Order: sequence, then C-alpha cells, then structure tokens
Amino acid sequence: MAGWGDDPELERLRGLLADGWGVTEITEDPNAAGGPSDTVKLAKGDETAECTSDHLAFHRFVEGLKEDQG
Repeated sequence: MAGWGDDPELERLRGLLADGWGVTEITEDPNAAGGPSDTVKLAKGDETAECTSDHLAFHRFVEGLKEDQG
C-alpha cells in the first residue's frame, strides 16, 4: 500500500459521500498490481461511481465505512 500522503481518490470519495452518494459495495483486492487496494462502489439515483486506491489512508477510511455499514 502507498504511504500516508495526499490521496486524490480519498478526497473524491469523501466528496461523493458528502454529496449524498451511498455505498453499495466495498471490496478488497490483496493481489492488485502495485499492492493491495480497496474499491468502494457508490450510487446516487441512477448514477454510479467507483473509487479505488492502494493508499493506506484510503484503506483506513474504508475500514471505517465497513464498520458503519455493519
């Protein structure tokens, strides 16, 4: 996983969530090229979006989302 620095994909995910997008699926890929990565799929109305990152800060944020999702 990448380090703790800025992660544009994490900022994008936070922005989507703040705009009312809902999480529909969270997946982890431990064998992704470049190291383990997480993917969060979102939906708002008929629109869908996907955020993927191998960044450590993104992973920690996604772990919190998983806990919130139950």
